[in-house]
Order: sequence, then C-alpha cells, then structure tokens
Amino acid sequence: YLENCYSSNLGSCDATSYHACLGIKDSSSTTQGELIAETLKAKEVTSGNGIYADPLIPRRYVYRGSDVNNYLRYSNKVWRILSIEPDGSLKMIDYSLNSTMVWDSNGQDGWATSTLKVYLNSNYLSGITDTSRLVSGKWDATFIRPSASTTGLSIYEFKEQYDSQENIATSYAQVGLVTAYDYMNAASNNACREHMATQTNCTSWLSNYKGWTINVNGEASGNQAYYFSSSNGLALDTTSSGHKVFPVVVLDRNSVILSGNGSSSNPYLLK
Repeated sequence: YLENCYSSNLGSCDATSYHACLGIKDSSSTTQGELIAETLKAKEVTSGNGIYADPLIPRRYVYRGSDVNNYLRYSNKVWRILSIEPDGSLKMIDYSLNSTMVWDSNGQDGWATSTLKVYLNSNYLSGITDTSRLVSGKWDATFIRPSASTTGLSIYEFKEQYDSQENIATSYAQVGLVTAYDYMNAASNNACREHMATQTNCTSWLSNYKGWTINVNGEASGNQAYYFSSSNGLALDTTSSGHKVFPVVVLDRNSVILSGNGSSSNPYLLK
C-alpha cells in the first residue's frame, strides 16, 4: 500500500515527498522546516471558522466558515487556500482576477476544449512569474444532475455520481476552476451540504468570489455549467453566458512556510 501511494503521486524519490505522500511529518523537519500540509493540518478545528477534515475524502482538509486565515503569497500573487489534498499538495484560488468571461464561446460543455480552459492555461498562466511549484493535474468537469434528488443534490449524492461515471470529461492542465463541491463544502451551514443543488444562503469565505465552476449539467439538455450565484447557491447557465472567473491552481507538496500567519495582512510566505 505504501509503495502504491508513493508511486501513484509520481514524486521524486526523497524523504520529503515520500512522507508528504503518506501524510506523516518529514523526518528532516528540524533542518528543513515542517511541510506546509502538516503545519496547516495541525490547526484543524471541529467548530467555528477554520480548517476541517473533508467529510468524504480521507486525508483531505478544507477551509470552512466566513473568516479563515488561508492567505498565501506565491509568485507575484496572494492566493487563498481551498484545500489540502490527500497527497499534501495545496489547491489555491486566485481571487484577484475577477473578470467576467464565457465558459465556452461556442456554447459547448466540454472542459478540455473550452474557451475558458484554453485561456487559463495560456494567457492567464503566462502572467504567473514562477510556475515551478505548480502541479499539472487532472481537472474533472464532473456532471451534476440537478434532478438527482427531489430535495436537492447532497455532497454524498454528488460523490456517488462522481464515482459512478465512466466517462468523466478530464483534462490535464496547470490551471482549472473551483468546483461546486468546493463552494458548498466551505459553508458552515450543514443544509448547504445536505441539499447542494437547491440550497441558497450558503455564505462562506468562498462565497465572496461568485463565479463559474468547472461542473456541468448532467441532464440531457446539456451545454450548461454551474456557477455560484447572487443568492449564494448553485445555479445553471448556458456556457456562452458570462460570469466571474477565479482561477485555481495546485501547489506541490514539498513547500515549507517561512513566515506569516495566513491572515490577509500577514499571508503565509513560502521558503
């Protein structure tokens, strides 16, 4: 199991990446500093604002609540951390772009060839001065079927849909978008996770950044994608419509915090 864990993440063969993959502290932490994932996971809470264990994905952690210290300076930008992924990498959102764009100018719902995916991984990516720590990952444009439940799609049903799909539209790239699951999982209100597709007033730190998600309509009508709306809930719109865009990247697992406390005035700074 341990070897499969390491090899599946394709990390370089050193103690730091190996231990990050396994979710344990690095044995060289006294000289190299503690890996950022371990530093942040140690702040886990079970109530209020802060970092929580993901309810569905083992060894994944998410920031939940209205006021969380998840700011991190990397390259020429300050980002906000969405989650710590199971392998120790960090999923981060760029809240500064704030541009209105179409999901796809041809009105299609294929993420791999979408206008937005192409833009993010060319024009936008070229504006990041240092991409050396960014991971080129698989972005799943998972279908969400709004009629899956008469009471609204819960994250548990969402996970079942995700696991059961044989032909998820995937694309390997360095830049993607926030997911519907990210938006709803950030809310403190349990109803937002219990009734994902119909609930409104799902306010959180992430609801400040309302815009397109990477998820598309799983019903036969198609050619629609989800966005986080002004009612603080998920809504569908045609992919040729315009909504705000907040790019998402994944920072590799080998980073170490040099300074900062994660607040907006004192963001984490990497070694």
